[in-house]
Amino acid sequence: MSRSVGRRRQVRAFAERLGVSAPDDAWRAYDEALTHDSFAHEGPRAKASAGSANTATSNERLEFLGDAILGAATAAYLIVRYPQESEGKLSRRRAALVSRTALAATAERWGVAKLLLLGKGEAAAHGERRPTILAAAVEAVIGAAFSVEGFAGAARLVTHEHLAFSDVGVTADPKTALQELLQSRFKRAPAYVVTSETGPAHAKVFVVRVAIGSDLLGTGSGPTKKLAETAAAADALHTLQTAGGVRPSTSRA
Repeated sequence: MSRSVGRRRQVRAFAERLGVSAPDDAWRAYDEALTHDSFAHEGPRAKASAGSANTATSNERLEFLGDAILGAATAAYLIVRYPQESEGKLSRRRAALVSRTALAATAERWGVAKLLLLGKGEAAAHGERRPTILAAAVEAVIGAAFSVEGFAGAARLVTHEHLAFSDVGVTADPKTALQELLQSRFKRAPAYVVTSETGPAHAKVFVVRVAIGSDLLGTGSGPTKKLAETAAAADALHTLQTAGGVRPSTSRA
């Protein structure tokens, strides 16, 4: 199997996991969304060796488009979900949901890092773990969804695969939202524990668990302890908001 065929299958599988369509040549839009400018600037030989369909264009234009779609879809979602809230509270919610931290957490959940095409220098510096690059890629994927399926398809992607996991309250910090929720519901504070730390100094991957007492609330990973804790808090909030309870201590094994 050639590299180009392998890349096409990977990108199509990625789109399928997100519930967006990539028929015929539409997969090329998602290939572009996953192409960093450092890779696009290295020339056709690098692209051919990676099997990319993209011969000149980075994901920057799709990122620009996706940023606008993300903002509009998030605003529409919040207006419906919180019909009584003021413009100020809605703005703070939107800021939290479109933040780099929230988007980087989504990129981690989507498995974006494995599919990112980076230039040699950026790859050597482990750019696939940089929150800025990951957040930009998520926006570019949203832009690609718009180019393939229009606003309805892109908004569905934003709602089902980003907002459903990231709507953590007015505050921009899921850790604060979790703290407030647990204090009001259980009168207890969460505890964060780093369970693993792998990779070289310039490309660490931290895994964090958050719990109250012996009950596991959520887990998360990221390139810094702060991002890993944020991801764990977001996971815990999703569990508490959808299941209404905590996970039994046996799930910590």
